[in-house]
This record gives sequence, C-alpha cells and structure tokens, in this order.
Amino acid sequence: MTAAVENNRNRGGRILCWAGAVALLLTLPVPASAQYFGRNKVQYENREFKVLTTRNWDIYFYPEVYSEENSAIEDIARLSERWYERLSRFFQHDFAITKPLIIYADHPDFQQTNTLSGAIGQGTGGVTESLKDRVIMPLTVSYQETNNVLGHELVHAFQYDITKSRSYGGIMRLAGLPLWVVEGMAEYLSLGREHPHTAMWNRDHLYRDEKPTHAERTRNPK
Repeated sequence: MTAAVENNRNRGGRILCWAGAVALLLTLPVPASAQYFGRNKVQYENREFKVLTTRNWDIYFYPEVYSEENSAIEDIARLSERWYERLSRFFQHDFAITKPLIIYADHPDFQQTNTLSGAIGQGTGGVTESLKDRVIMPLTVSYQETNNVLGHELVHAFQYDITKSRSYGGIMRLAGLPLWVVEGMAEYLSLGREHPHTAMWNRDHLYRDEKPTHAERTRNPK
C-alpha cells in the first residue's frame, strides 16, 4: 500500500512539473521574427501616389518619379500606350477596362512595396499580378531597359486578361501552360528574336554543359 501511494505521488509530481513547464513557455515573449510574420515589409518612406490615366492604363506614381526636371512618367505613359497598340494587334485582343500600372522611382523603392507579399530579390525587374490585374515595376538605369521590362510585363498583362475570359477557360488554364511558353513569349515579344543578353545565357549553358532539360524549362522558375 505504501509503495502504491509513493508511486502516485511521484506521478502527480511529474504531471505538475510538466504543467509548470508548459505554463512557463506560454508566458515567454514571442521572438521578433515571429511577431513580424504576416505584416507588411519595412517601409522607410511614405509615398503619396497620384494617378495619370491614359487610354488603357491607370499609372500610379509619386513625386520622385515625376517633377519639372524629370518627365519619366510621361515617357512611361507614352511607352505603355505604344506597347498596348503593338500587343493588341498581336493578340487580337483589347482590354475591357483600364489596368493599374504602379511605377517606382528605383529598385530599392520597388522592394519596399506593400502591393506584394514576401521579399523582392535584386533580380526581379517587375511583377504582373494575375488576379488583381496590376503591373508593378521600377524605373531602371536606362531608357531602353525600362522599355524592355515594361514590354515584358505588359505581355503578361495581356496573357492574364485573355486567359481569364470564359472562352479561354479562366486563369487556371494559364497555370497549365509550360513556363517556357509564358516567359518565353514575354521575352520574345519584348526583346525580339535576337538579344545579346539572351545569347550570352545560352552560350554559357552550352559551354558548361548545363542546358536545362525540357521538364526544367517547363516548371522551374529559375
């Protein structure tokens, strides 16, 4: 009888210890990284955006993008309409409504955007959202590069707008297309058949015998 009582006491003591440990863990402060989860990325400056509406785009910008000395937003408006005319003829398709085009002054500002979740890498030139129909991109170091990135992203805007229509099966139909078709079309239509940068990548892959397989080109975003 005495041994049984002693065992019950030991078991009860262990339960109390475990309960105390759990209670202590619940009262500990949550790490800063865990508290940050789900919140917007750090923004160093607040931007007051204005809207320039053209025939087919609602262009969002802030003072650093446009001033009396800097007419970049006027260039973007002209280039975006020029791309629309080209791509509209190519795809034989027109938008039913204007689409948002959000422009940042440079890549560091672009990386602070709260229109996109998650971190934006240095290699990301722009993003086109399939569900919200938004094109988000920064100005680049050169006029030509900005025009190329803009053209690339606007090809995606047309791809998404076309596939979201009922006659083409909705946006999930686009998810079934190979990545080399979606991205390859955007590169081809924005850069042309021949481009030094593209040729450099191809030569490097062949030289290193690292040419991606068909499966990798189909699904691997890298």
